[in-house]
Amino acid sequence: MQLTLSEIAEMSGGQLLSGDGSARITDFITDSRQARPGVMFVPIRGENVDGHAYISSALAAGAAASFTDHPLEAGGPLVLVEDCRAALQRVGEAYRERFQIPIIGITGSVGKTTAKEMIAQALTASRNVYKTRGNANSQVGVPITMCHMEPEHTAAVIEMGVSMPGEMARIAKVVKPTCGVITTIGTSHLEFMGTRENILAEKAHMADYLPQGAPLIVCGDNDLLPSLHSDVCRVVTFGLSEQCQWRAEGIAGDGDSLTFTCLAPDGRRQAVTLPVLGEHNIRNALAALAVADYLGQSLSDTARALAAYTPPAMRQQIKEAGGVTVIDDSYNASPDSMRAALGLLADRPGLGRKIAVLAGMRELGNYERAGHMETGAYAKEKGVELVAVGELGRLMAQGYGSGALEAEDNAQASAWLLRTLKPGDSVLVKGSRGMKTEEIVSALLAGLAERGT
Repeated sequence: MQLTLSEIAEMSGGQLLSGDGSARITDFITDSRQARPGVMFVPIRGENVDGHAYISSALAAGAAASFTDHPLEAGGPLVLVEDCRAALQRVGEAYRERFQIPIIGITGSVGKTTAKEMIAQALTASRNVYKTRGNANSQVGVPITMCHMEPEHTAAVIEMGVSMPGEMARIAKVVKPTCGVITTIGTSHLEFMGTRENILAEKAHMADYLPQGAPLIVCGDNDLLPSLHSDVCRVVTFGLSEQCQWRAEGIAGDGDSLTFTCLAPDGRRQAVTLPVLGEHNIRNALAALAVADYLGQSLSDTARALAAYTPPAMRQQIKEAGGVTVIDDSYNASPDSMRAALGLLADRPGLGRKIAVLAGMRELGNYERAGHMETGAYAKEKGVELVAVGELGRLMAQGYGSGALEAEDNAQASAWLLRTLKPGDSVLVKGSRGMKTEEIVSALLAGLAERGT
């Protein structure tokens, strides 16, 4: 991004209070500790912290400028706006208008980041693809993401996350996708949305900003998504069910990879090999094949690109240490993603124990107790051992019944595992982001490696 401060003031509908309007801005930050030359600070008012308190420190640390929602003396260039978050979104929207390229918008209750990575990988067969970094999919992350696009990009894959009513309309207005993908409608964010039907209605607002006739590609295996209808876009389904327009047959796996035949809506068939496991990844691949086909890329080229896919960090990454397989799925969790991960663990070949180390899931609202107990019961049904971590883990242990091990925290869970794991065992580690279950993964890999030597 190369914008002048005057351009940013105009794009945001703000007023340059102080500073040189010709100064160049190359990025935005919301954390004053990341201040450096060329960046502009965006002070966000939160429930507990007001970013305006850090404007002076951001400028003193080298930031080139800052937004503010009220006049003040801060010792550096300032742009006065009514609302800093909304101003950033207006800049992102204006910057996006400079690009006349296919932009794929991806949303869903779970699986957005993995689907984004797989679709971006698929499109590399014919395009220079820009994609959301990590999971910067929020009201702040999305406009900053759009401002990172560069002239050489010929397609973009943008992750769009929402947790509250009204959020999709704001970020879809920024992204203005030319094609949309919805991975699933599950139970994430029920605390704020109330019902799954409300979640569907919120995420479906992506379609309000799709071009006339553009595809909205949705998982046909989900119980709610096939009911979507739109007067603007055309709904296209993917999945494993017979009624899906893009579907898979002949699925087979060898413990490290999956193969299947993709059936396109017009009867074309394409053999696909994925270097990952899990039915959800077959669905992601089908979505990628549908997107790439819409953009005119051949199925064979897409299949070749998918064969080189690698999963993002802390999302079902399979690691080996001391003869033990550790499935690192520690980035986040919901009841839906827990079921998918438990299925992956249960289906792994091998004679060793299969142990699920599960911590709590957040933002479930009134579904919190039932969601945790159902997850524990599903672990029992799949025949895996359960190590339930923390207070919410106790609910999973109750759902599991006899045989579950309860650990007070990550350290206790790690210590028990390191005492009991043997070569040939497989361990899945998963929990919501705030549970920091990556600490368990790090402790296991380090301890197992040391023990192996």
